[in-house]
Amino acid sequence: MKKKSLAVRILTNLDAVICGATLTVCVVLVNLNVVFRYFLNSPIKWTDEVVTSLFIWTVFMGSAYAHRRHAHLGVDIVVNLIHGRKRQVIEFIMDIIQILILALLTYISAQYVCNLIWKRGIIFGTVDGVWQYIGKIKLTMTDTLRIPKWYTGIAVPLGFGLSFIYAVYFFLRDRLHLIRVRPQEPAEAETEQGGAY
Repeated sequence: MKKKSLAVRILTNLDAVICGATLTVCVVLVNLNVVFRYFLNSPIKWTDEVVTSLFIWTVFMGSAYAHRRHAHLGVDIVVNLIHGRKRQVIEFIMDIIQILILALLTYISAQYVCNLIWKRGIIFGTVDGVWQYIGKIKLTMTDTLRIPKWYTGIAVPLGFGLSFIYAVYFFLRDRLHLIRVRPQEPAEAETEQGGAY
């Protein structure tokens, strides 16, 4: 098979790249702050805020990556006791429930980010039946660096949204057989093995 270019491999594994990059920066900043705090007696004030934000990105992008690689933990004791058609029905129902929960979490987390963007979300409204100016929209900012909080919060719906997309894809591919799978190289096939069941 033809080897993929670096750009294509980065784009197809963007969740893993983001997760790895944010985790690396977290580790570097935490260690740098330890050196500054205990050896130079001059801590870097903004590192806690940045590391917390990057860690949120790491968790939610890592969760989506784990979902894509079937690496999430699952309790499969009961499912393994059942065989044949009954097992397929249970797995089908579990996939539907998983998709519904991920869709709900994506929607709720998107609402959360919208609430992070504005302190007051309405510019105009009705007062005594007349539309008029009510107040300014103000971005909610972080305490130290004064950057918009939604820069961090957007990781939550992105992570849940990617997991939702992967869940729908696997459902269409593995349960309904509507998506044809291309032949894989041995290295790719090994990473695809595993699962929650």
